[in-house]
Amino acid sequence: MKLAFKFALLAVFCLFVTSSCKKEIDYHPEWDLSTMSGKIDGNLLQCTFASAQFYTLDKKTTIQIIGNKDLKGFGLTIDDFKGIGTYKVVDNNIATYMEGPAGLQDAYYGTSAGIIKVTSYLADKYIKGTFEFKGENIAALASKTITEGQFSISLVPVKLPETNNSTNNLSAKIDGTKIGFTGEASSITSPLGKLLTITTINGDKRLILSVIGYKGLGTYDLANDGTGVYMKDQGPTGSFAAVSGTLVITSEAGNKLKGTFAFKAPNEDGTINTSVDVTEGTFDLPFTKL
Repeated sequence: MKLAFKFALLAVFCLFVTSSCKKEIDYHPEWDLSTMSGKIDGNLLQCTFASAQFYTLDKKTTIQIIGNKDLKGFGLTIDDFKGIGTYKVVDNNIATYMEGPAGLQDAYYGTSAGIIKVTSYLADKYIKGTFEFKGENIAALASKTITEGQFSISLVPVKLPETNNSTNNLSAKIDGTKIGFTGEASSITSPLGKLLTITTINGDKRLILSVIGYKGLGTYDLANDGTGVYMKDQGPTGSFAAVSGTLVITSEAGNKLKGTFAFKAPNEDGTINTSVDVTEGTFDLPFTKL
C-alpha cells in the first residue's frame, strides 16, 4: 500500500504542476494534442490539459495518465502496464478525481471499484482508452461516481523550453552541476496531517519535495517524513527517488517559504544501477496555505 499511496501523491503533485505549467513557461497551443474527460455524478468535466508518464519500477512498467481543468482533474495509475487490455482499479491500480483547491481533502480515490480500459496503444505515439470508478473521500466520508471517462494521449515526446534565471526560485547541484527551477510551495490539511509540497520545473526536468506532518520551521527527514524526487527527463527511466536526505525550512513569512535541502536518490527503475546526489539545494518560493 506504500507504493500505491506514493503514486497517489505523485498524481496529486502532477495535477498541480501541469495546472501551473502554462503560467511558468512559454506554452504553445499546438501541444494540446491530448484529451481527457469524464462525468462526475453525471456532470461532464472536459480537461484542458492531459498527459501520460511512464515509470519502470521493480521490473514492471507503470503508467500515470493525468488530465485537469484548473484545479479539477483525473489521475489514473496502472501499476503493471502490458499494453491494450482491461485493468481493474484494485491494489496498486489507482483512479483519482480531484475536486478543488484543498488537495487531499478534495481527492476521491478509487482503489477497489472501477475499470481502466486501454483500447489502443502504440509506444511513443499514442494511448487511448476509457475509465469508470467510484471515488471515496476519506476526509468527508463522501463518494462520487465517475462514468463515461475517456482519454486520448499523444506519447510523442515534446521538448519543453527551459526556464531562465529571472524566473528560477529553487536551485540545487545535481551530481555537482547547478540547475535552476521555477515553482511554488503549498501546505494543505490531509487525513494524515498537514502536507507540504514543493513542485518545480525546468524544461523536461522536475524537482519535487514533500513532507507529511509538516509543522513549520525545522528539519525533516525526506526518507521517512516525505519524499524527494528528481526527474532528469520524462522518460520511463528518468526518475530518482530519495532514500536519504533532509529538508530544512528556515523561514515561513509573507507568503514566502525559504529553506535548504539535500538528498541521495537511486533510479526508480531497480534494474538500473544509477543514482544522483542532490546537494546545496536552496529555495525562496511563493507559499500558499490551502
